[in-house]
Amino acid sequence: MYIIIAGGGVAGRTLADNLQDRKHDVVVIEKDSALCEKIYAELGVISVKGSALDIGVLKEAGIEKADIAIGSMYEDENNLTFAILAKSFNVPNIMVRSRRPEYEKVFYVAGATTVSNVTDLFIRHILMEIENPNVRIITSLERGKAELIMVRIPEAADVAGTTINEIVQRKDFPRDSVFAGILNVTSETITIPRGNHVVNEGDKVFMVCQRDSFGAISDMLTKTK
Repeated sequence: MYIIIAGGGVAGRTLADNLQDRKHDVVVIEKDSALCEKIYAELGVISVKGSALDIGVLKEAGIEKADIAIGSMYEDENNLTFAILAKSFNVPNIMVRSRRPEYEKVFYVAGATTVSNVTDLFIRHILMEIENPNVRIITSLERGKAELIMVRIPEAADVAGTTINEIVQRKDFPRDSVFAGILNVTSETITIPRGNHVVNEGDKVFMVCQRDSFGAISDMLTKTK
């Protein structure tokens, strides 16, 4: 895919490096000349010097053929303007990072298809590490309405040794949650679970659940006997 990243800071550079390693065509737009040179010299990623809010610079970067446009600038206002401009060029996927939660709805109205709230992700990550280190949020789905989570089944877990059917029939199992996969850490194999699949200690269970059900499903799967 052809991907344009607005902003060559640490986040933008790291993202560009990872995307290029995955064989995508990446262009970074950055105002700072020294950063542009660094991006090309160290990463081999094409960089365009200029403002990502300038239509001429966007055209030079190839916005008209972009599959994805990513706003990785520091200020929310700049990423918002970038999203509007990318939308005007009919870029199908527009992704932005945001520092302030109150901007999330505005970003979607402006045309963004994915919004990553840095502050919210940081807070949730720290809280989970403190309160329940067996749970990870992999990604948000449908604009944050649902979550793909990974839950490690701890030793002596209440659900260990039971089948999927038995788990979903429990009264405390959220009905808006589904099992997406189970990773056996011993064999390093992942399976799409069926009703008779047995969940064991140490398994990493992947689930899709609505955000409101996140706490209930994580508590149920990590509760010990």
